[in-house]
Amino acid sequence: MKACTKRCLILLMLLPIFSMGQEKVILDTDPSYDPDDVGCMAMLHTMASIGECEILAMINSTEHQESALSISSINHFYNRPAIPVGDYKGYAEKINAPTLTYDQQIAKEYPRALAQWEDAADGVQLYREVLASAANRSITVVIIGTMHNFYGLLQSGPGDYSTLSGVELVRAKVKQVVTMGGNFIDGKGLDRTNWGGADALCEYTDWSCLNEERNRMCRYVIDNCPAPFMASGWEVGCGDYHEANYGNVMTGQRLKQLDAKHIVRRSYEYHFQQRGGDEDISRHSNDQCALHYAIRGEGENYVAQRDGKITLTEAGECTWETTPDGKQGYIQKKRDKNLIAKEIDELMMGDVPTLDDTPPAAPQNLGFHKRRGKIFLHWDPAYDETEGSWVVAYHIYYGKKQVGIAYGTQYPIPKKYKKPEKFVVKSVNVAGMESE
Repeated sequence: MKACTKRCLILLMLLPIFSMGQEKVILDTDPSYDPDDVGCMAMLHTMASIGECEILAMINSTEHQESALSISSINHFYNRPAIPVGDYKGYAEKINAPTLTYDQQIAKEYPRALAQWEDAADGVQLYREVLASAANRSITVVIIGTMHNFYGLLQSGPGDYSTLSGVELVRAKVKQVVTMGGNFIDGKGLDRTNWGGADALCEYTDWSCLNEERNRMCRYVIDNCPAPFMASGWEVGCGDYHEANYGNVMTGQRLKQLDAKHIVRRSYEYHFQQRGGDEDISRHSNDQCALHYAIRGEGENYVAQRDGKITLTEAGECTWETTPDGKQGYIQKKRDKNLIAKEIDELMMGDVPTLDDTPPAAPQNLGFHKRRGKIFLHWDPAYDETEGSWVVAYHIYYGKKQVGIAYGTQYPIPKKYKKPEKFVVKSVNVAGMESE
């Protein structure tokens, strides 16, 4: 395997026997206040390097201008700058991230492919474009932030890239949705924040109090998502939350072994510096447990309750019950919390891959079709044979000038281009290398 160092080889030897092949992943995240989102991105990059997944897109759900930029910085740090970055565009206003959050600091300190937040793709449209060209039931969606983008996807109607509605597109293309949120101790509990919080927690912490918009969006997603939907509740990563005693999965302290400028260590240390000190940077691992399960399944670490129905009330109360046709469920820890934490730490500390300087294969069978009154280019998907690399986009040229980018295998031709035969399509791998 190209550029695989000692730690990478150790991870390969530890690759679990329960791995069911390579997952194609869209990560929907909210990097801002909690650094575990960065930990998840690091885990995904490590898993991609050892052949467990391909990252098709990362999408931000926060209102911060710098959040999408920080995702771009993280992908650049891992030498995969071309991974598409989406951003939720539905906020009335995009604001600057406060000094308290690490996203603004990471975007400021580290190189990135996105010059400004406006350059990020619309998150809902990026979902639609990637899904439209995907094989049936091939995509794993991991939501470790809020439901803004996925709610928008389910609400969307037919568009340029697909004649299917958002619900129909998810039904056809999504293998599973795994989300961090809710609380399922004994099959019921109170959500803390990702799904909107809960009325009953207002006296516990302000940020656990009910957010009506998040709650409404999440209830819609739970009630309308046609794909299998699995939740990793707060009690999985943060077991002592609200007087429960399921055992915290604490990770992060071992990041101190990395170089001081390593982007994951820097994110964690900045987070704790703003809260009083960075000597101890360990943190409960809610997001990481959800991602861990999404890619590796139950294995030794988790046990899943499936074939049921999740109900989220307007007050933030979560319940689950078995139903005859249910496709929803939740996970709980099966393995010792410290062993799960060790595995997650190793993945967060995985080696940064060498920049892939070899071009991917060129797309084949370029053609045209008409739909909804427009002419579309289409082509067969291209592949990259280099270990730890894959095709994430296609550059569209009119003659020698690049005029567009596609995140699937089709492109609507603007009417101003009168000679379709002049179009050229080049595949682009995660490192940004173009095909011939």
